[in-house]
Amino acid sequence: MGGGAVLRQSSAGQLGGSGASRAVAASPACGTAPATPTHATAAATPPLTPPSESHRPPRALPHTALPPSLDTRYLIGFDTDAMPTDRCSVLVIGSGIAGLTAALHASRIADVTLVTKSELTDTNTWYAQGGIAGAVGEADSVELHLADTMVVGQGLCDPDVVRAVVTEAAEALAELEAFGVRFDRGQRGEVSLAREGGHSLPRVLHSGDATGAEVQNTLSAAVRDSRRIRLVEDAFLVDLLTEAGRCVGGLVMDQGSHAVMALLADAVVLATGGAGQIYRVTTNPLVATGDGVAAAWRAGAEIADMEFVQFHPTALDSAATPKFLITEALRGEGAYLLDCDLHRFMPAVDPLAELAPRDVVSRAIEEVMHRCGRPNVWLDARHLGAEFLARRFPTITEGCAEAGFDLSRDLIPVAPAAHYLIGGIRVDADGRSSLPGLYAAGECAASGLHGANRLASNSLLEGLVFSRRIVRALARGPRPSRPGRMTATVGGSFGGDPRRVRSQLQAAMSRHVAVTRSADGLAQCAQTLAGLASAVGDLDPYALESRNLLVNAILAATSAQLREESRGTHFRRDHPDRDDEHWRAHIVWRRGEEPYLDPVESDWSGATTCVVPRHESDAGPRWGGAR
Repeated sequence: MGGGAVLRQSSAGQLGGSGASRAVAASPACGTAPATPTHATAAATPPLTPPSESHRPPRALPHTALPPSLDTRYLIGFDTDAMPTDRCSVLVIGSGIAGLTAALHASRIADVTLVTKSELTDTNTWYAQGGIAGAVGEADSVELHLADTMVVGQGLCDPDVVRAVVTEAAEALAELEAFGVRFDRGQRGEVSLAREGGHSLPRVLHSGDATGAEVQNTLSAAVRDSRRIRLVEDAFLVDLLTEAGRCVGGLVMDQGSHAVMALLADAVVLATGGAGQIYRVTTNPLVATGDGVAAAWRAGAEIADMEFVQFHPTALDSAATPKFLITEALRGEGAYLLDCDLHRFMPAVDPLAELAPRDVVSRAIEEVMHRCGRPNVWLDARHLGAEFLARRFPTITEGCAEAGFDLSRDLIPVAPAAHYLIGGIRVDADGRSSLPGLYAAGECAASGLHGANRLASNSLLEGLVFSRRIVRALARGPRPSRPGRMTATVGGSFGGDPRRVRSQLQAAMSRHVAVTRSADGLAQCAQTLAGLASAVGDLDPYALESRNLLVNAILAATSAQLREESRGTHFRRDHPDRDDEHWRAHIVWRRGEEPYLDPVESDWSGATTCVVPRHESDAGPRWGGAR
């Protein structure tokens, strides 16, 4: 699996170890930067404070009534002595970059079962076009990457978590290449770096415009080759099993036969992705129904930041579902956004123009669409040339052609689409949730990395680094005792058509909890969702998915109601200003309890003065020569 390589793009175009400190370019996001720090190894970053421990006391929120159906503990009745049961040391649920990385690392120290609800490669990771951010460029540093992440996160990032992730990026990216992931390189063999929204300089490693597919396919092959990983495909997570306040496994349902099995484990790692299907227009695949977040909610884990949902500014405006994403790397290479008069509008909105943070670009596009009375704006890449576009963006070129557009000759219609759930299962810097035995990584987790808005291409990095950290935490921890018999009886009945429920849920969320929100709209949405919450019948995977969507949608809409300010991806028309005095805090939920505000403690002021020392033990295989 490769040692801990330290990644750095040298002036000669090779990737090697970082040497003496040197001056770097100033960052528009954080002012003049100090000398470039060297990288510490992942092991040099200590475990941080669990999410349940705060330096300042939490603050109560107004009484919030959720629909009674959200107090459900289990979706189905069961008896573990009367059903197929299997045991393993580590149960990983989800097969994107976070789940695959967790399974591969855990298999070095334990027996692992990896469960995925569809095929191994049917994940949000596979759809990721842009790449993975990492401070490996000659002019870059951990401090600049940290600063850009903090600025985009709008005051809700945990600076210790951000530092832990960006410090480990180089080593983690080197390991990906050791697995066989091929990142693009220049003519001299240097790694090619792209610039995306919110980044102050090129920082994104990519494999053409299909980085996610390259990572997904490479790691999936490694999982299939492993003799210590049992792979269970087409299995839907029904619920997490708990005993004496600890997560001890999961109930999974076969998608074909609907047979249910209990998988017991010493530790459970959720890597189930996001919940894009709570919206009608989304870039997420059909499997993105928030199953992990909903199961963790029912099991009693803390859930946080659900009001923050990132909309990608440039999804192709077509009839396709999910929407075809047009990566902002295309704008990083010089493509423009044009209004209905074919004028560029982003330079007047933000100094970074088309490369402003995604929330800024999405709101600007929405305003132009409203002003022009159109369902889209235009993306113009014609000046970049057909040869360059076909070589650098083959996936986008092909996707546009399938929709009837020539990327090198036509204006491309684009509009915002739901893209990334920033909130989720609350975890610390080692991926521990508030429920002992349960860990989470990737989009289903609320780690403190993204704050109120995710920096472009930090998502794959988060899944990669957090899964590595989780396994290191597992290796340090004691092994719990195995659970005994567990049973549950589910009372009551549900009626209604889950397809109708899902359609109405998506319509309400898309209308009222999208890029721009207001008190009246959020109240209407909450009323609609409450009426739907008890109207999902049947116990097949589709109906159970719909109930999970309701949990995610209700928590997102209610959190958006509570947060009476605008910050990051959450914009309230009736509260358009950021309010640090009252709302620089996370909204935290736990089933059966009132939500509360957990204030953000941060001594990060925007200065980039800390240098991470390099230790002799950091030595390892280098990202090396030209190809």
